[in-house]
Amino acid sequence: MRKMKKMKRTMAIASILGLCVSGLPAYAAETSGAASASSAAIDKLIQSQLIRGNGQGVTAAYLNKKATRIQAAVMYLRLSGLEKEALSYQGTDTYEDAQLAGKVLQPVVGYLKLHPYLQQGATDNRFEPSAPITAEGYAFMLLKALGYEEGTDYETGGAAAFAVGKGIAALGQAGELTNRQLAEATAQALQAQLKNGSGTLEQSWKNSAEPKAFTPQTLQQTKYGPIDGVAYEQYGTLGWLGVPYAAPPVGELRWKAPVDPEAWTETRSAKEFAEKSLQLSGTKTVGSEDSLYLNIWRPNTTSSKLPVMVFVHGGGNMTGSTKEFQGEQLARKTNSIIISVEYRLGALGFFKNAALETGDALDDSGNFGLLDTLQALKWVQENIKNFGGDADNVTLAGQSAGARDVLAAMISPLGEGLFQKVAAFSGGLTTAAPEEGEKKSGDVLEKLLVDEGKAATAEEAKAWIAKQSKEELAAYLRGLPADKLVSAFGGTAIRMEPFPHLFRDGTVIPKQGFDAIGSGDYAKVPVLLGSLETEFSGFAFGDPNFSPAINDGTLFTDKTKAEQYAAALKYGSEAYAGFNAERVAERLTKVSGQPSVYAYRFAWGTQPGVISDKLRTLLGAPHGADMDFYTGRADGIASYFPEGYFTDANKPGREALSDAMAAYLKQFLYTGHPGNGGSNELAAWTPWAKDATAPIMRFDANNEETEIGMSSQYNLDKAAVRAKMKKELSEETFKLLDEKVFNGRFFWE
Repeated sequence: MRKMKKMKRTMAIASILGLCVSGLPAYAAETSGAASASSAAIDKLIQSQLIRGNGQGVTAAYLNKKATRIQAAVMYLRLSGLEKEALSYQGTDTYEDAQLAGKVLQPVVGYLKLHPYLQQGATDNRFEPSAPITAEGYAFMLLKALGYEEGTDYETGGAAAFAVGKGIAALGQAGELTNRQLAEATAQALQAQLKNGSGTLEQSWKNSAEPKAFTPQTLQQTKYGPIDGVAYEQYGTLGWLGVPYAAPPVGELRWKAPVDPEAWTETRSAKEFAEKSLQLSGTKTVGSEDSLYLNIWRPNTTSSKLPVMVFVHGGGNMTGSTKEFQGEQLARKTNSIIISVEYRLGALGFFKNAALETGDALDDSGNFGLLDTLQALKWVQENIKNFGGDADNVTLAGQSAGARDVLAAMISPLGEGLFQKVAAFSGGLTTAAPEEGEKKSGDVLEKLLVDEGKAATAEEAKAWIAKQSKEELAAYLRGLPADKLVSAFGGTAIRMEPFPHLFRDGTVIPKQGFDAIGSGDYAKVPVLLGSLETEFSGFAFGDPNFSPAINDGTLFTDKTKAEQYAAALKYGSEAYAGFNAERVAERLTKVSGQPSVYAYRFAWGTQPGVISDKLRTLLGAPHGADMDFYTGRADGIASYFPEGYFTDANKPGREALSDAMAAYLKQFLYTGHPGNGGSNELAAWTPWAKDATAPIMRFDANNEETEIGMSSQYNLDKAAVRAKMKKELSEETFKLLDEKVFNGRFFWE
């Protein structure tokens, strides 16, 4: 008897596991009439080979049983082409209750923790695989397989209704699903069109059925030829550096829209960064005009369909490089692919001059740096599958000028379909009129003519220009050494007038600029916005009104100068951080149909005792300080101040904050929602909402632990900040800040 019971129990377990692994068993003709009512739906699944049952028969009793979350999750993974990968998962990252799924399916639950595709259904580190699946829960999964996201395409709690509208009628009833209803809903979903318009879910599933897992090796293939990268054994990641995504923009390709690189046959080394784009460093030029390269990092695992984050570096669109944002650690922490992009800067990246116009709208736009970023996104679409990436889950991210470029890409018609989410760290809504670019290029040309001795004065230079034909002027400009052009453009500090860029040309950027947001004519995708508590401190630090006093130490002894510097940090940061976060969030969330927008304020370094008192007074949490917390490196502010900034004392809290920020970012890359970072120990990050009592996430830490949570802090706009300054500051200090320190800055225009 005991042996018989044991045999029955073994058969029952095998049956359940077979059911889950197969999705649903095949329908058998000899089952009862009650089961026959669902035979058409189940037959459709069998014909599609989505169900690979053993043909032993499915009874009416079975079909009327409640379907479980693990059954639904396996079906989602199968529809997405990830089932085999999930079943072979051997990692340690898992939910506490994974064992409830049974021995065969326990890896699947762990896989879903590492790859939080279905994070919506997991709470308190539990996936609850044996729990019943509701119509709403399965609708969420099926819609995700179709490419639709909660909070982007439909509101929270509206999955079932949205799914019914897409033809999945079996989800029209509320409550828990039976196995019969699960089969019917799946069969109906197979006939639904994918969001990206590439066909039905059935077609997609057949194309992706049992895809090849990523082969974790440094030798990989691109559309243009093989490349051999590097392995970061310490972090468990792979990298490919200096990969060309466009032909070198030199010679006849200077000031032209980027074109595809030439193919190669022999393996190309991708072990070192390419040279940065040509730029000023002090009074010298560094870098190369041949600069259109990108870098790729991913986990050293077999995972495929990983989210992709394409990062655009900062530097005012005049300086900077991809070395400032290296992703070998972030790729592992977020279980994603991180890509950083070199793009044309300054005179080579944003140059508008009538003499160069040929009638080609892209070439005539002057927006070459932005076109480079769009070209890199096209490269991703064509190549990232070879690196185990998901071309339908790309987040376009950037910091400072890179973030402004990213926001400009949102309103560019050329960006359509190239990214599904945006992360803009400390970037606002800035564009320039083409006429401003024409004036700048004209001024530079006159200066170059004087420098080269072709004219003695600006007036003579204008006369010389007037005598040249359009072709002669174009030839002269294209023949100029690139370093002379870069030097002639000079430098700037978050001011548009000395370097107008991101031109409203009508092709790359709409003529109405960011007013396109108000009309709803832009890429409506989930957005994550970053800003810093003392966003303006780095610019005040380098401002000529303060830098002499900082250099000779009198800032700390001259009470007036100290108070003026403190005022610059207070009011400048309020306006600048608000420009980068609050103003963007407010503008986007006014638009009907805009998915969730999330904003944060990074404040690490502003508490007493975390960094040195001197650095806290001078910088606190300056523009760009958050980037090292994402990368886990010390390439930014920490590299300039090796003492008193990153210390042994603040290491525990600092590293915990870094891990938390990466956790939130991971959830955003996978789902479009940072949520609670996949951990019940982290605060829930709620979307920006009008009149919310706590609209913004605050990132901070003391020396030992994080201090993270939604904050009621709200930064006012320029007009309100200026009114406060007028009321609270002396006339001397007000004039200094208003007319000199803030004048012309993006946030003060």
